[in-house]
Amino acid sequence: MVRRLPTTILRLGALVLAALPLVLVDAHPVTALARGKAELSWAVDDALYLHYALDSQTEQGEEGDPKPNLQYVHLMGYEIAADGQMPEVSKPWEFEEILFQLASFVPAATMREGDTWQHDWNFDRVSGTQALSATSAYTFTELAEYEKHECAHITATHKLTTVQPDTVLPRWTKLELTTDTYFNSESGCALGVKLVLRGAKMELGAKPEDPTVSKNYAWDAEWKLSRSVDSTDTDYLKKKVDIAIFNGVERLWAQRNKEGTWPYGTNVRGGTALSLLALLMCGEDPGDARMTESFRLMQEAELNTTYDVAISIMAYEAKYISKSEREAFLKGGDAGKQERKLSQQDMKEVQRLTDWLIDNRNEPNVMWNYKRDEDSPARYDFSVTQYALLGLGSAMRCGVVIPTGYIRKLVEFVRSLQAPDGPEFKRVVDYKPGKKKNGKKGEDRVTLSTKNVKARGWAYTYAATYIPDTGATSAYGSMTCAGITTLIAGLDIAANMEDKARIKEFDNNAQYKNWERDTQQALDWGMSWMEYWFSITRNPNHARAWYYYYLYGLERICMLSDVRYLGTHDWYFEGASALITLQDDNGGWGGAVDTAFALLFLKRGTVRTNKPVYTGGPKE
Repeated sequence: MVRRLPTTILRLGALVLAALPLVLVDAHPVTALARGKAELSWAVDDALYLHYALDSQTEQGEEGDPKPNLQYVHLMGYEIAADGQMPEVSKPWEFEEILFQLASFVPAATMREGDTWQHDWNFDRVSGTQALSATSAYTFTELAEYEKHECAHITATHKLTTVQPDTVLPRWTKLELTTDTYFNSESGCALGVKLVLRGAKMELGAKPEDPTVSKNYAWDAEWKLSRSVDSTDTDYLKKKVDIAIFNGVERLWAQRNKEGTWPYGTNVRGGTALSLLALLMCGEDPGDARMTESFRLMQEAELNTTYDVAISIMAYEAKYISKSEREAFLKGGDAGKQERKLSQQDMKEVQRLTDWLIDNRNEPNVMWNYKRDEDSPARYDFSVTQYALLGLGSAMRCGVVIPTGYIRKLVEFVRSLQAPDGPEFKRVVDYKPGKKKNGKKGEDRVTLSTKNVKARGWAYTYAATYIPDTGATSAYGSMTCAGITTLIAGLDIAANMEDKARIKEFDNNAQYKNWERDTQQALDWGMSWMEYWFSITRNPNHARAWYYYYLYGLERICMLSDVRYLGTHDWYFEGASALITLQDDNGGWGGAVDTAFALLFLKRGTVRTNKPVYTGGPKE
């Protein structure tokens, strides 16, 4: 509800009343009604997670126009400046983020009712459409009540200033936006945004041979700040995480079909393996009748892709991880010897799956594809390859001997695909957040490296690029996680080889040490990329695509390298803040696959290596 506040109760943050003299009337001096002031400056704590949920969205156009399909907006405090602008890490922009960004811009100053300001925008990288330039005009209209809070009501109009002449489709040809933002100075952020969108977009036809078509957009919508979570309140978050995991497990079981599996599309084995892995890592009983039945059905399913087979091995290993070991690596302690006492039947199955992985590398390529494809021998896939090595690592811990000839050249090839350059900076080697006392947080302690390092990441099926003049890179978060995982898994497998096997793989111990050193350096660059581009609210440099998959990848590399803080970011509790908020009312996070990824993050479900791999930083 929004209503005009009486001028006698203006109490917004540091509100000040200013008396304005008027012309004398009837010889009696009078004073004008005060014009209220408000501090229009974003001032949320860096560690605060903000979630803006869609309260409503309605269509106002013709029957055949596109229907409203906006989603949530979420961000951490460090991802928004005092004037409301989001940093470079926000690119590429989601459409929701553009609309929110236009509405949330403030002068970062004390303003009075009636004051105006303008801003020109250039969204040069946008997900799913062309770059956009816009001009915005803002007015601090009044002080008003919004959701029972006193807010500065800011109205604004936003229009495209240029239409890109390129042929990228879809492409906006008209975009007119009116926004009403309710900014609360006490909390230092917007509490709600109403928008009226009127636009037109050129889009592809339904079929490739169909002509392009212009579609009209006439949407009204409203976002409200539905939740803010202090990611440093770990006691509160631990309790919420326990509840989220309990509800998520129940939901994942409910997503099993009547046959007892979790198909992903037409693929039965992969979705089932991932769901079983998540359930087991969340502490579900391996002897549960449902678990036994689902493993039996998975074993009967066809071996189709590298994903399916590798995650199947990981699920079998999870059956035999002791509770004490799981608790040890969750607490950061020594888990001791990783014993996996498989039954004879399960050991036979893990060996069969391992043999399939070995036989189906996309040779002569040293990497894996979805499956071996003689028609496309040059194709490789970072995502698939990381799971192949994770599967081989699980097999190794289960007692399967990994043949030589599969690790050295693969890791060398992965290193060659890392971006050749990147932004140079000093990594954070020690971070200690200031402790809270009497409700106030003390100063953080941040120690930087004495040497510079370059942030160099990975892309999907090609060598990553970096352009020094612009800072643009084709590397992105989930694939950089995949590159790091591949290197860590390769180091782990090589370190656990028998001496004779390692000599056969590397020719001699000196070459092995050189290989290990160069791989550690590549890991340092990769972790530097993750620190430089860090985000918990998006897949860095890839917008919202594969978001839950990215979070699981982030959890994996931080667990494998025993990292509590990535730079100054408490990656786990920041991620937990987002996931407990994004959880559906039914306990899941969408489909079974995303629910499994979310559970694996919250449970920190990655099996630690025998010895955490050093990835640069504190031990420089």
